[in-house]
Amino acid sequence: MDTFEINDEEINVENIMDQIRENIRMRKAEGISLGCGIEGITSHSGQVYGQNADIQRDFEYINANWNIQNKSYFISSHRPIAGKVLVKGRELVHGEVQRYVDPMFWKQTELNASVARILNDNNNQFIVLDNQIDQFKNEITTKIGDQIDRLWLEFDKKADDQINQFLLEVDKKIDDRIDQLRLEFDDKMKIIESETNKKIEILESQTSQMIDTNRDFESFGVNYLQFEDTFRGSSDDIKERQSKYLSYFNGCLNVLDIGCGRGEFLLLLKEHSVGGKGVDIDDAMIEHCVSKGLDVIQKDAITYLEELDDETLDGIFIDQVVEHLEPGYLIRLLTLCAQKMKQGCYIIVETVNPLSFTSFANFYIDLTHIKPVHPATLNFLLDSCGFKERETIFISPVPKDNQLKTIQLNDEADFEVKEIMEVYNNNIEMLNTKLYGAQDFAIIGKK
Repeated sequence: MDTFEINDEEINVENIMDQIRENIRMRKAEGISLGCGIEGITSHSGQVYGQNADIQRDFEYINANWNIQNKSYFISSHRPIAGKVLVKGRELVHGEVQRYVDPMFWKQTELNASVARILNDNNNQFIVLDNQIDQFKNEITTKIGDQIDRLWLEFDKKADDQINQFLLEVDKKIDDRIDQLRLEFDDKMKIIESETNKKIEILESQTSQMIDTNRDFESFGVNYLQFEDTFRGSSDDIKERQSKYLSYFNGCLNVLDIGCGRGEFLLLLKEHSVGGKGVDIDDAMIEHCVSKGLDVIQKDAITYLEELDDETLDGIFIDQVVEHLEPGYLIRLLTLCAQKMKQGCYIIVETVNPLSFTSFANFYIDLTHIKPVHPATLNFLLDSCGFKERETIFISPVPKDNQLKTIQLNDEADFEVKEIMEVYNNNIEMLNTKLYGAQDFAIIGKK
C-alpha cells in the first residue's frame, strides 16, 4: 500500500482548494468517469492451449495484471490537528493529478482488458476446437477402421470368388485336356496295338516257319539229328571247336545255350562246373540231350526268354542259329538277350561266314537255312541292342591242301620272273581269301 505523508511547509491550502474546485467543474462539464467502460475480465479456465511453459506463465501474468489502476494509495499525516486539513488538501491535489493521469490509465486498462478477454476467448476456443479435433480424429479413425474392415471383407469375398472362379476354369481346362489326352492316348494305343499285333503275327509266322521246317524234315522221314551228324561233323569235333569260348563263362551259374542242338556246348559247361541250360524246338535234339543228362527245355527261344526275369542270365551262347532266323525274329531275339543278361556278362554268336565262297556254297546244304548274316550286320545289331564291347573272330579255315597253290620262287630266277611270280602269288592269296576264307565267324559281345 502506497502512503503519502504531507509536510505543511509545502502546502498552500487556498491555492489547492481553488484548483480542486476548478478540476471538479471541468470534470462535470466533460462527463469523464474513471470507472465507466471497464468490464471485469472473465477468468480463464486455467488451461492454456499448447504445451509451452513460457506461454503458460505469460498467460497467467496477463490475467493477473491487466488492471494497472492503483486502488491501494492513501495519504496520512503525523500531525494530530493540522494533519486532517493537510490530508484533505493532499487528497484534493491527488484528485487534481488523477484528472490528467486517470484517462490514460483507464484507456490502457481498457486495452489490457480487451486484449486479455480476446486472448482468453481465443484460448477457450482453441481448447474447444482442439477437443473437437480430437473427437473428430477419433470418429474419423473409427470410420476409417470400419471402412477398411468393410473393404477387406469385400476384398476377401471378391478374392475368394475370383479364386473359386479361376479354379473352376482351371478344373474345366484340366478336365478338357485330360479328355483330349485320353482320346489321343486311346488313338495311339490303337495304333500301337495294331502295330504290335502285326509284329506278333510276323514273329508267330517266323516261329511257325522254323518249327514247320523241322517238322517238314520229320514229316518226310528225315531226322535232323542224323542230318547234323552227317553234314556238321561229330560231336567231339564240335566240342573241340567250341572249347575256345569256355574262358568267357568261367564261374558262371546260369548260361543259356540257344539252339543247343546235340548239346556239345552244354557238355563242355557241365565238365567245367559251369551252370548251363539249353533251349531248342527239335524233338530229336531234346531227347538226345536228355539222354546225356543235360538240362534242356523244348520251347521257342523268344517265348522262353520272355518268361525270364530281367538280368538273370550271366551268359548266352548262340551257335549256328541266326542263319535259320528271319530278320524280325533275330532282332527281337537279340533284344531279349540283352534285356535278360546281367551287366558285364558275355554273349557269343557264331554263324556261317558269307564272305567265304566255300562257306556260301555249303550254306544251302541245310534246307532250314534262311539267309546268311553279314559280319558287319550282326555287329551292328549287337551294338544296337546294348552290347557296347564287341570282338569279331573268323574261325574254321579251309585246309591249305584244299586251297589254290602258290608258286615257290627260285633264288636263281631272273628278276623279271620273280616279279611276275610275286604278283601271281599275291593274286592267289586274294583268291584264297575270297574262295576259301574262314567258313565261320563269331562276335563276342559284352553287356
